Amino acid sequence: EPLVARAKLLLGEPLDELSKNAVETLDLMGRGGGDEGAMLLASALHINASLRQLNLRWNNISERGAEALALALRGNTTLTSLDLYCNSIKDSGATAIAKALSENSPLQMLDLGWNNIGDRGAGALASALKANRVLRGLGLERNAIELRGAEAIAAALRTNRSLASLQLARNPVGEAGAVVLAEAAQLCWSLTTFDLMPQMTGRCSTVRSRLSLSGFSIREEEDLNQEFNVALPAAAAAMAVS
Repeated sequence: EPLVARAKLLLGEPLDELSKNAVETLDLMGRGGGDEGAMLLASALHINASLRQLNLRWNNISERGAEALALALRGNTTLTSLDLYCNSIKDSGATAIAKALSENSPLQMLDLGWNNIGDRGAGALASALKANRVLRGLGLERNAIELRGAEAIAAALRTNRSLASLQLARNPVGEAGAVVLAEAAQLCWSLTTFDLMPQMTGRCSTVRSRLSLSGFSIREEEDLNQEFNVALPAAAAAMAVS
């Protein structure tokens, strides 16, 4: 198929390096070949024993590609960082990755920001956080997580003792969700970085005061927009090269 052929063309050299266990870091932002590329990489990860970091930002990966990667994660023993920011894995993809985190994965850093993940996916990831003792950083910013998902993550934070960084900015958790998350964050002694700016009208003084007392902070919207505006040209440039 044309898409498979294109993915093989884009990933020819990286796949060859993976087959030889000759690479530890792969940056494929905007040039990973979509779902077809994700599936090719997943096949390689099943047997690879060298890769530590994989960047697949801005690659139009859907549930299908995420499920293939999740299956590979369950058997892979070396990958410690996976960046899937700005794809479209949705709840099904997040649930598949959560299962890998629960069963067997050396992942320490996982970025699933901006993937249209809602409460179901957040609930699955929260369940994984209760069982996983390896993951130290989780990015879930700019998703579709509401109150129910916030409550599930909060429950996980109360028992998790390994997570050091949690990014939840720009989710529609509302004031109630933000408060329950802020309270739970104070009980997670390993958590040192907690970014939370709920999607709501105006500023939530209750949440800000709780977080400031606990040593956490809510990033200002202008800070997030600046970060987003810097990322866009970089991703566009990567896609133009491919």
